[in-house]
Amino acid sequence: MDEMDELRRLSEQLAGASAETEATMAEWGARRFTGTADKGGVVATVDAVGNLLALDVSVVSKRRLDGVTLGDAVIVAIHAAEQAAAEAKDAMMRELRVGWGPGLGDLFGDAQRSFEARSGIRIDPR
Repeated sequence: MDEMDELRRLSEQLAGASAETEATMAEWGARRFTGTADKGGVVATVDAVGNLLALDVSVVSKRRLDGVTLGDAVIVAIHAAEQAAAEAKDAMMRELRVGWGPGLGDLFGDAQRSFEARSGIRIDPR
C-alpha cells in the first residue's frame, strides 16, 4: 500500500466518522428528558442542553402541596431532568470516537481538567 492509498483510506474513515458523528449529534439534540417529583405529580421536560420545555403539575399536587413545597418539587423535577440530559450527553460523548483514537468526551474532559488546573477555575459540569 502506497502513501496515496493510505491517505485515501484515512480520508474515507474520517468522512465516515464525521457522518456518524453528525447523525449521533442530531439524534441526541432532538431528544427530550424528564424528571419527576412528588411521586410523579410534578414532571419537568427539558431538551438536550437543559432548556425547560414543559412543566406539568397534577391537580392532586397543586391541591395537596403549599406554595413553597410545590416550588421545591418543581425545582427537584427540573434538576432531575437536567441531570438526565447531562448523563445522556456524557454517554454520547464517550461513544463518539475520533477515528480509532480517544473518545471526544475524553479529549474534552482532559482539556477541561487542564484548564481548571492551570486557572484554578472550576467549570460547572452541566
